[in-house]
Amino acid sequence: MRTVEELNKSKAPIVRIDPSLEQYRDKVLFPEKLAKANELLKTAKLPSRKRVTS
Repeated sequence: MRTVEELNKSKAPIVRIDPSLEQYRDKVLFPEKLAKANELLKTAKLPSRKRVTS
């Protein structure tokens, strides 16, 4: 176990994940939104990159 001083100096946040959330791991909660997002990603294009000369 870390001391309080070590935890305070750490850059990582202290987070405890609720184990009851495991029931949602492989479920799609919003299938309509997922389908719409996948369709948008299929047709999306990346912006052109401008070259910077120095």
